[in-house]
Amino acid sequence: MDTTIATRPVVLVVEDEPAIARLLEFQLREAGWEPVIAPDGLTALRLWSDLAPTLVLLDVMLPDLSGWEICAALRSESNVPIIMLTAKASDCDVVHGLNLGADDYLAKPFSNAQLLARIAAVLRRAHLSPKLALDVTPLQPHADPPLTIPATDQEPSQSGALLLREARQIAGMSLYAVERQLGIRWDYVQALEQGTFSAIPRPLLKNTMLRYCEFLNVDARPVFAQAQRMLLAHPETRRSIRPSMLILSATIILLIILPFFFR
Repeated sequence: MDTTIATRPVVLVVEDEPAIARLLEFQLREAGWEPVIAPDGLTALRLWSDLAPTLVLLDVMLPDLSGWEICAALRSESNVPIIMLTAKASDCDVVHGLNLGADDYLAKPFSNAQLLARIAAVLRRAHLSPKLALDVTPLQPHADPPLTIPATDQEPSQSGALLLREARQIAGMSLYAVERQLGIRWDYVQALEQGTFSAIPRPLLKNTMLRYCEFLNVDARPVFAQAQRMLLAHPETRRSIRPSMLILSATIILLIILPFFFR
């Protein structure tokens, strides 16, 4: 076996797309891991048996076995941390993977900082070496560029959304762990942490923010302040205000004009 594999913690990367596999290999090696690539399910099972990796990054869509089948097979024999990598990010797919024993779920495309933060979180929950988890943690939580935040929703470093994300990362919890413990949909939690408050139905927003702030022991005031600014600035909110203003203006004009017709 290569001496580098013997001296660095091994990550088994099960990914059939060569471009993504090469990118993951580069990112993981830069972070201090020794990535081993498996392009299909059968190869992944053989390498897992031979190498006993510290972590498995597992794509769902593979040419032979599915990622879910591999996840179930690994979980039946080991507690190795498993992070699913997939473009299939619907609720049913996420729940199915978690029910089979996956520790976390990362939807493509994702940033390097997101990947390393998720790895650090699952290692902390698996009670592995704190040093090992520290080695793959981004230098600062706000260095993780949120890929889905609209430009109008960008906030300074101490925004309420950032406070929520930092608190969750410090607690070592994934979005899906929050969903299981708190009963709030993981995509609503993600929306709060990204400042995309308009993604949450308005009747649910206030209660969702309060519950999540209390759960993380975070001051709710900056979160509510940011939500108010974002919702007022959001195009959908502005569009919802315009019709009511037009109706009010038309009503006033009619009240002024109609008396002249009945004189």
